[in-house]
Amino acid sequence: MVNYTKNLSELNKDSLPQAGGKGANLGVLINAGLPVPPGFIVTADAYRAHLEVSGLKERISRRLENIKEQDITAISEASIDIALWIEEAPMPTRVQAEVAKAFESFSEKMDRGAKLAVAVRSSATAEDLPSASFAGQHDTYLGIYGKESVLKHVKKCWASLWTSQAISYRISMGFEHLKVDLAVVVQAMIPSEAAGVMFTANPVNGNQDEILISAGYGLGEAIVSGLITPDTFILTKAGRIKKKVLGSKEVRIILKEKGTISSEVPEEKRKSLCLGKSELRQLSNLANRVEKHYGSSMDTEWALFEGQIYLLQARPITTMKSATEDLNILGPEDKIIYQGKKAPFGLQSVMEHCSEPMAPLDFDLCCLCYLGFNNYLHQDMGLKLPKEPVMPVERASGCVAIKYNDPRLSPAMAWKIPKSLIKDFSKEAKDIWQPLSEEMDAWLEKVEDTTRNTKNAEKFVKYVEQAFGEYGVLFGKRMSDFIPGAVTYLKYGFLLKKAVGKENVDEYKERLMRALPFRTALQNKAMVKLAQVAAVNGKESKAFKDELDFFLEEYGDRPSVSMAPTLGSPTWREKPEIIHELIETLLGDPSLLNSEESFKKQEADYEAAKKEISKRLTPGKYHKFLKALERERNSVIVREEG
Repeated sequence: MVNYTKNLSELNKDSLPQAGGKGANLGVLINAGLPVPPGFIVTADAYRAHLEVSGLKERISRRLENIKEQDITAISEASIDIALWIEEAPMPTRVQAEVAKAFESFSEKMDRGAKLAVAVRSSATAEDLPSASFAGQHDTYLGIYGKESVLKHVKKCWASLWTSQAISYRISMGFEHLKVDLAVVVQAMIPSEAAGVMFTANPVNGNQDEILISAGYGLGEAIVSGLITPDTFILTKAGRIKKKVLGSKEVRIILKEKGTISSEVPEEKRKSLCLGKSELRQLSNLANRVEKHYGSSMDTEWALFEGQIYLLQARPITTMKSATEDLNILGPEDKIIYQGKKAPFGLQSVMEHCSEPMAPLDFDLCCLCYLGFNNYLHQDMGLKLPKEPVMPVERASGCVAIKYNDPRLSPAMAWKIPKSLIKDFSKEAKDIWQPLSEEMDAWLEKVEDTTRNTKNAEKFVKYVEQAFGEYGVLFGKRMSDFIPGAVTYLKYGFLLKKAVGKENVDEYKERLMRALPFRTALQNKAMVKLAQVAAVNGKESKAFKDELDFFLEEYGDRPSVSMAPTLGSPTWREKPEIIHELIETLLGDPSLLNSEESFKKQEADYEAAKKEISKRLTPGKYHKFLKALERERNSVIVREEG
């Protein structure tokens, strides 16, 4: 005889056809000994029986005939009709009796009676698969009390299999509508003090050694539904905190006797991180256990109650970004861009500087700039301009890539490089950069003056186009001036590798570039000073506002989105709330406010690294190394200033 309910502990990875993705996963987690709240499943057989007994299968099939993915109106109308049919049809007698009995038994076991709050969650049989994600498309109901309410919300979950979003997604993914069924999870609710989402690998940058956590007060629904800006934490797999960002956490959803309510979070709690070291340690341990069990990166939901972390669900990460994405793995459009060749090394730099999709106007101006840049470098190297210019192209994602016919430098081309590029290798980077810096300052003054005084719109547009071409030429000069620095870098790297060994090079490179007074470091110190003024005087004080004005005068032109300034990207001056968010982060961790102490530690580590290397090289080679190191540090400062 068919069973219409099962305990979650009876489920395993083979239970997908009966329990759906969410239900099967919960069974797997419980049987792995992970801290999952108990519950039971209303099986997919119960849903199928509901459609069969009420004659809905044929009605639904006829209603969806000939509907296309693009026909949003037709999908929406069909969705409303089908959901109404499912909710209004009486539940089959045996299904209703089994669900009622399962809930009563569960209530007795939990010893809560009428006070037992449960979550009633949809679990589709095509849900939480590695190849597709139905997450968020079907309904979940929180804070449900009593047998009658559970029965009512089971039908609501069944109906949610037919939302407009779910219908459209099944069409686009090629799933047959009536071959996707829906089970329903009925699970004890955790009256969480804090909750959220945890990725066992970082889906943003593809780093498999990072755990990404979003957290807020109350139930996790506030985060999942996008109601709040949560606190964000990045941990290593070993549990070390790499980054923490204070979120605003304006509201929280809490459990009440008649369901859930949304309430404001008190001001003092908003200013504090909702998780401490102990909870983060528990979460990192949980992430490792979940990932080890599944053998892959997972997207999880969790809740904190009375010092204990509970795992609410886990599914494969379907949006994981590869660490080499857009660099060496070429999709169909990349094969057109690169004409079958490997993506050039320089693409990583382009993607770092232009990581966000560009507005059309920005892209057009970027092309003008790049044309000037490309033409100057070819002429400076004594090379002929290619028949087809090297130009930026837009990818389907909206991000920018560069089309190279062949990025390699042939031996024949190498002979054509003029001596003007080679003779500067003996000069210091600052001596090479100084004349160009003065030229760029003069050019900026000219641009500001001309744009301010040009009143005719047609002439203005023409001059802006000309100016972006000129900017490209100046950028080409800047790149040309860094070639001597690249040679210095090779010499420095060779000596460093000889001293510390290949496996330790990266660690020492990082240590030897510490305590540099370049513009970004000075900007960071200024930001810390701003936070210190806020800590002492408050953000509403005149002292803070004066310090903020001074900061914006010096650093306000920095773009807020990507490293490359674009017309579509607001600057810090135009969007000062970004600075306020950064200051809140600094205020949330007092150790970050002692920049002088941090700088002294960096200096000490830099000197210690030099001393360690001195013991591994002969005096003559160490002298050469120090000269190469000094030139490299100067090159980094000049590059940052430029």
